[in-house]
Amino acid sequence: MPIDSPKALRALDAAALPAVCAELRAEIISICGRVGGHLGASLGAVELIVSLHRVFKSPVDRLVFDVGHQAYAHKLLTGRRERFGTLRQRDGVAPFLDPAESEHDAFAAGHACTALSVALGLLTAKKEQQQPGEVVAIVGDGALTGGLTWEALNNAGTSGLPVKLVLNDNGMSISKNVGAVERLLREHPRSFFESLGFTYLGPVDGHDLPALAEALTAARRCEKPVVVHARTQKGRGFEPAELDPHTRGHAMGPWELRDGKLVRSRHGHQTWSEAFAAALEVRMAADPRVHVVTPAMLEGSALTGLATRFPGRVHDVGIAEQHAVTFAAGLAHGGLRPVVCIYSTFLQRAYDQLVHDVALPGLPVVFAVDRAGLVGADGATHQGAYDLSFLRPLPGLSIVAPVWAEDVGATLDRALAATSPVAIRFPRGTVPPGAAPSGEVVRWLADPPGATLAIVSLGHLSLAALEAAQGRPWAVVDVGQLPLDSALVARLATMKAVVTVEEGTIHGGLGSAVLEATSASPSRPRVKLLGLPDRFVRHGEARAQRAELGLDAEGIRRAAEELA
Repeated sequence: MPIDSPKALRALDAAALPAVCAELRAEIISICGRVGGHLGASLGAVELIVSLHRVFKSPVDRLVFDVGHQAYAHKLLTGRRERFGTLRQRDGVAPFLDPAESEHDAFAAGHACTALSVALGLLTAKKEQQQPGEVVAIVGDGALTGGLTWEALNNAGTSGLPVKLVLNDNGMSISKNVGAVERLLREHPRSFFESLGFTYLGPVDGHDLPALAEALTAARRCEKPVVVHARTQKGRGFEPAELDPHTRGHAMGPWELRDGKLVRSRHGHQTWSEAFAAALEVRMAADPRVHVVTPAMLEGSALTGLATRFPGRVHDVGIAEQHAVTFAAGLAHGGLRPVVCIYSTFLQRAYDQLVHDVALPGLPVVFAVDRAGLVGADGATHQGAYDLSFLRPLPGLSIVAPVWAEDVGATLDRALAATSPVAIRFPRGTVPPGAAPSGEVVRWLADPPGATLAIVSLGHLSLAALEAAQGRPWAVVDVGQLPLDSALVARLATMKAVVTVEEGTIHGGLGSAVLEATSASPSRPRVKLLGLPDRFVRHGEARAQRAELGLDAEGIRRAAEELA
């Protein structure tokens, strides 16, 4: 019978553990083949997680995982085995760790570098309240490219508290690690950690169960900060992942095996990320001043081809969003034209740098804000819900959004020609073809004579708005950019009713901009705001979520009819 609780795992004889690990690996591979998921790191951490649950007694002992990419075996061992086939699906098992889902999930985290800070805080709280139990931070070596982990190391090493750091070192973040830390971990790990005040145990073979048990048991007994350095193999046990030279199967599936060969489903349509990278390649070839900066997202932002063609001009800075933005500010100040390719959810981590280092000096940095809006299966931690609202207040920064594939190049050209910062916002998914760009920023996609209701959108939801207006005397306008064009505001002020549509929170976004701009009009239109609700949107299928939230054509039509 499969093991699905830490207590049952601890009751087993050590000789049974290799079979348990093989079973867990097979389950992870099988489920990810059906529904997709973050496969590579989880396959590499199976023995490590089994050993952690043998030595430490969750939930009294708190196991704090960094991100959750590595934690599928932990989910299977903590009561979620029967439901694991619902991974990343609506009302199913969460893509990352979630305390609301299991008492064994010590902290929710969808972004790297948080675990040691959280663990030190939890341990301090335990000691203050005289609660039993240890606290363990399980951190991938990729997180050592991020500043938050370094801040936590600095604090933890002199805390005097017996915080346990387990370093899951597979040499990768999503792709291969970058920077000097990689060399440090290979050549001088002991002196590095000991100089920070940690007891160093390792390096340990992260797939050797007896060696892991010995090291983790010693760490449990340690009464000062301690690190167990475990070297693991990302993608272990699944040949297609092991042989993947780029990410070792970081995020794979769905797939099927045909004649022993793995076949992944491919839709054949260009994604927004690919379309932007293709347009960027043309501009980089024409202008040597154009450089690209990415925080460890070469694959996700479709930049691997650019990195090969333009070595030295595509800068992967590691999981270091703050550094990425301020590094780009330096490039711009020095006369180059940097483009920061970053997901909406990761741009949140660099907001201070965006304000002080880019917007305040008015530097011409272009932000390619990928995955803006709903991202589906990755869920609440990755939804691009807030970029419109947190970017819009920044003086001098423009926000633009293409609607069709043909818009991408023209949008990028305008951004690169600007003398101030520009954010180009585009969603996750494939790019719809459309008419050639008109050259105008504001586009009235439907403008019937005598229209008294306008549907206002920015970017790809303009297509759903256009479909909603079919057969009805409603105007549809893609505003093209924020801040709003003054002529557009004057026109909207003449309408009796306006429906705003955005794939972002309605607080502070496009709808708020329209309300603010038309509030001084003597004949103010009635305005209805459609957007993401005042709650975190969980994981599920993005198209179904748009329908549920009233952001598809039917929902927009219904809202417009109610208002009209």
